[in-house]
Amino acid sequence: MLEERLKLNLTLVSEHISAIESYFEEINTCQDFVTSKSGRAYFDAILMHLQVVGEILKKCYQEYPDYFNSKGEIPWREIIRLRDLISHSYDKLQHEIIFDICETYMGPLQKVITNSLH
Repeated sequence: MLEERLKLNLTLVSEHISAIESYFEEINTCQDFVTSKSGRAYFDAILMHLQVVGEILKKCYQEYPDYFNSKGEIPWREIIRLRDLISHSYDKLQHEIIFDICETYMGPLQKVITNSLH
């Protein structure tokens, strides 16, 4: 059974992932992020949600390491580092990498979190 505070934070992470997935539905290729005004807006929105996800998980990882260590299929440290990259190197982020993160990792992350909450 998860502690209430961890549950609340994972629920918030799940909501942000849902927002990312919603925006990403409009993106078919990594070039979609850079070829239109709306694509760039989706890119910016996704980055903001990824930053928040990373920030929440960073705090939770420090407080509940056993939970995160038990879910080794998710690259938690990389998610946290992505938050740092978005915060401190925003101008150097590559749209191809963000596309890959959205396409490859958001679904499995959402699944692990959803399973933890139920």
